[in-house]
Amino acid sequence: MRKNTLKEKIDQNKKVFGTWIMTNSLDNAEILGHTGVDFIMIDAEHGSMDLESAGRMVSVIRGTQATPLLRVAGNEKSLIKKGLDTGASGVMIPMVNTKEEAEEAVSYCKYPPVGVRGMGAGRAVLFGAAAEEYEDYYSKANEEVLVILQIEHHTAVENIEEILSVPNIDIAFIGPYDLSTSMGLQGQVNHPDVLKNYQKVIEACEKFNVIPGIMTWTDGIQQHLEMGFKFLLGGMDGAILYNGVKSLVNEFNDFA
Repeated sequence: MRKNTLKEKIDQNKKVFGTWIMTNSLDNAEILGHTGVDFIMIDAEHGSMDLESAGRMVSVIRGTQATPLLRVAGNEKSLIKKGLDTGASGVMIPMVNTKEEAEEAVSYCKYPPVGVRGMGAGRAVLFGAAAEEYEDYYSKANEEVLVILQIEHHTAVENIEEILSVPNIDIAFIGPYDLSTSMGLQGQVNHPDVLKNYQKVIEACEKFNVIPGIMTWTDGIQQHLEMGFKFLLGGMDGAILYNGVKSLVNEFNDFA
């Protein structure tokens, strides 16, 4: 099994940055992989790709300097199993609000005896081909595959210590927009009460040796790093493409 270089960086307490891919474009995935990002999050929750395309994106990203990660559509055994069978080096699971949900999520990500993930001949093991690079996947996946739980509701923040007491969680990732909305403060991602909840999550992460992560944005990166977040995810391929061309159009219109 290929070494998870992103996990190595995280284990060395390094700060990491990645971006989202929302479109069904293998070309976008390849281009983003050469930008210097540490990882690319393939969004199978809100993105336009199906699981077949997501698997091909994983393979394409593997050929770049970036690590392929996948967000699944929910905390369901079948979704997580199929998501990990793409060969992604980690899986993000949305809307985990209780200790019980965290226990379920972790168990779905791990092979027995740690969890209940089923063995199968997916892309993660080259569809059952006996290639050397894949032959030890089953024995090493429990150690190498990252488990990322999303903290994106005030209930999750209230239960954060119970959630993070569950073993084998690597990253607790805050979704600022869903969190603020659940608090009745839609989009107010820097409201004092929302910031207090960020801090609660960071403190719990420190207590339980879990990496704190957050969705970031232009002019927010410094703030989030200074707060103590170490896993930052910002930008989306569609928005990056639009903004790049739009800036050229605006410049043209200024002089035409």
